[in-house]
This record gives sequence, structure tokens and C-alpha cells, in this order.
Amino acid sequence: MGEPSFRKPIFGAVWRYPEPDLRRLQRVGRRGLLRLAVLTPLTFGVMSLLAISLVYATSGIAPLEAALIGTMAASVCVLVFRGWMLGTFINGNGFKIVTLLATHSGHWRNSYCVEIRHTTWAILGIPIALRSRRVVLSQNGGPDLMTHVYCGSIDGIFSSERLDVLFQLLRRWSISE
Repeated sequence: MGEPSFRKPIFGAVWRYPEPDLRRLQRVGRRGLLRLAVLTPLTFGVMSLLAISLVYATSGIAPLEAALIGTMAASVCVLVFRGWMLGTFINGNGFKIVTLLATHSGHWRNSYCVEIRHTTWAILGIPIALRSRRVVLSQNGGPDLMTHVYCGSIDGIFSSERLDVLFQLLRRWSISE
């Protein structure tokens, strides 16, 4: 038996390595315990809600009530499942930033600059009075793209050392070979 043609290094998240599939993206950082503690019960709750709404829909309730319950269940389901996908993803070709309502992507060859900035937290687009350091992707003449890498994030980035490691990871991947 021969060695596989591609093996991920032990510290593959820190150093660049050749990726045979340029569409495959690597998550920057891991899902934190706080995110898992929130999303796991919500997922089980959504599954229960869907099962209950299915029982109600087949038990002969009014179609308007069934449509209302189905609409609420579908909305909650979309939000919870989108919560599992949130994050910043990279590879040697480019990046993708998945937020709750939008997805931004770009190629490194378009001269994106990776930097740390002091930003204010926002909940549903409304700024609140908490300041933090965040990794931002900026392009000349384009909008700044806020990543999910910031101090105090739900993914467990609570120390400046962890923020710096993830910043260096993004910076290394952004440099063209």
C-alpha cells in the first residue's frame, strides 16, 4: 500500500499546503463551545417543532393554522441551520464570509488586505456600545468585509493571542504564491 498523494500536515491550519480542489474551503478557527451550546439545543428544538407541526397538520386542524405553524417552523429552521454555516472560510484561491443574511466571497488575486481594526459590535445591524478587535478584509475602492474573527466571538476567541494566531493564518493565506 502506497502513501496517499495528498496528506494534510499536522498543523495544516497554520501553514499553507497545496489543495487539489480549489473549491474546498477551510474554516478559520473552530466552532466554539458557546456556539455549540446554543445551536445544539436549538436544533433539537427545531426538530421537535417540525415533528409537532407535522402531527398537527395531519390531525385535521384548519389549513390557515397549519400554514401559520409551518411558516413559523420553516423560519426558525432556516435561521438555526444558517447559524451552523456562519463563519469565515479560506483556501489558496480565495475566501468566503458567511453571515446570517448574506455571503461575501472574493479571490486573493484581487489584492485584499488583511488587517486588525477596532470595531463596535452590532446586533442585527444596530451598533451596541461594546468595542472589540476584529480581522477585516479590505480592498482598495471596495467595502471592508468584516470576518467572524474577533475578540469575544461566539466561537471562543476570548484572548488576544488566539486572535493574533487566526489573523496570521488569514494573512498567510492572503499572500499570493
